[in-house]
Order: sequence, then structure tokens, then C-alpha cells
Amino acid sequence: MRRYRRNPQTAGRVIDGQAFIVTPDDNKLHTLNGAATQLWVLAKDGLSEDDAATALCAEYEIDRETAARDATACLDDMVARQILVAE
Repeated sequence: MRRYRRNPQTAGRVIDGQAFIVTPDDNKLHTLNGAATQLWVLAKDGLSEDDAATALCAEYEIDRETAARDATACLDDMVARQILVAE
């Protein structure tokens, strides 16, 4: 099972419930929406796709299938942008 963690080379901060992340390779500032911010915060200690789906279900009161699909898409996007790393 893949685990997602914050990319240790990024710098980030949450301000008023929204994460702002700077990736070092391209020096870009990424502004995350509420769901992505929640997953980025949880990724500090590592999380699985199942953990992410559970968190989204609890926060947004959506069904498990939708949460799992959205969580996977969000995690994959953050890995592609080098905000998170997958292990």
C-alpha cells in the first residue's frame, strides 16, 4: 500500500485554512484548496489513500466511492507537482 508524505524539500504554511506550498525545483507557489490542504496537513505523518478517503468523507459528508476517487486524484496531482512523495 502506498503512503504519501510531504516532500521534505518543499516549504509550506497553512493560513486561514488554506495551504501555500513552494516547490524547490521550479520555485513555484502552489495554493491548495480546502480538501488538498487537509490531505497535505495529514501527510505530515504519512497517509494512505484509504486514510485520505476517510478524512474527506468525514469533512465533506460525501459517499465513500466519491471520496476515494477524489482522494486518489488529489494525491496523484500533488505527487506530480512534487508537493507530496509516494512511498
